[in-house]
Amino acid sequence: MRNLRLCRVILLFTAFFWGNPFPGHALDSQQITDLIQSARQGDTRAMRKLGQTYFEGDGVLKDPVKAKCWIRQAHELGDKKAEKLWNDLKLWKYAGDCDTLLQFREDFAGNRIGTDWEDPVTGMVFVWIPGGCFPMGCHKKADKCRENEFPVHQVCLDGYWMGAHEVTQGQWQGLMGSNPSRFQDGAIYPVEMVSFEQVREFIQELNQKSPHTFSLPTEAQWEYGCRNRGRRIPYAWGREDFMPKANCGSCDSGSFQGRTAPVDSFYANDLGLHHMSGNVGEWCWNVYDKNGYQDNGSGRHSFKENGRPRVVRGGAYSDNVSATGCTRRQGMMPAMISERVGFRLVVKKRF
Repeated sequence: MRNLRLCRVILLFTAFFWGNPFPGHALDSQQITDLIQSARQGDTRAMRKLGQTYFEGDGVLKDPVKAKCWIRQAHELGDKKAEKLWNDLKLWKYAGDCDTLLQFREDFAGNRIGTDWEDPVTGMVFVWIPGGCFPMGCHKKADKCRENEFPVHQVCLDGYWMGAHEVTQGQWQGLMGSNPSRFQDGAIYPVEMVSFEQVREFIQELNQKSPHTFSLPTEAQWEYGCRNRGRRIPYAWGREDFMPKANCGSCDSGSFQGRTAPVDSFYANDLGLHHMSGNVGEWCWNVYDKNGYQDNGSGRHSFKENGRPRVVRGGAYSDNVSATGCTRRQGMMPAMISERVGFRLVVKKRF
């Protein structure tokens, strides 16, 4: 594992100084993730390279606004080459709020956005998501909203640690001693065929072995993370709705069409979260109520009603793009299982 990380670092720095180390080939998802991580940590070369990547659509969806923001940030931190890029690419002509988009500030706990932490018991990686307020529900740029996504209502969250990936078959088997999944293609694939009640048993077992407290995310936490801290985007990857590179029925899923994919495949969103749209739907802690937003516009959604359907978010490998939207909600009975549903966790760390 250390040798693999060393190789990634070497490739990453090669990319900084000489561009893409594989001429003629787009950067892969791991290289993009490494660039984002280094840029968030203040590396101006990474910011500049990431800006070029977004401008050219090199392995990511083309986004001139993100290009502008990363290159401007590099310039503000003293990178001399960033100014030339700014002028050559004419980035000044693209409108967008970079302060909201990049969010470099530290939160009250001293954690920076994108900071990650690995749980020593399971090896799960969690990323820090600073708190904030956002308009939850079907916003103007969401796609084909349903009645249960209205009305939009303001929700405020404290910062939290969220799993960068869906819980894997290897992590489930390591803790529970069995693998219930239909698609048993490897330890790094998402566990599925697990009910809400079985997930609760997994969490109870994990909490007994750890000094930290794990749980399913609330609906609000899940949507806030999917939307990159509440931005008005329809999908975790952004706005692209024609065959985006993700794992869903009408996505460009490559060899994973019609089945699950490894949890670290495809691109993470700007927070470092993989597969928030597609791959498997994800259990949330809330009780599902199709009229919950109308009855409870304050965002204090119900958690404790036993026997009621629970919320599932994110869509799965077999769904159309529109069903993977960040605001899309559905409910499943807590005893039901499906090869299309898994989960990820949040954690309250005790330092």
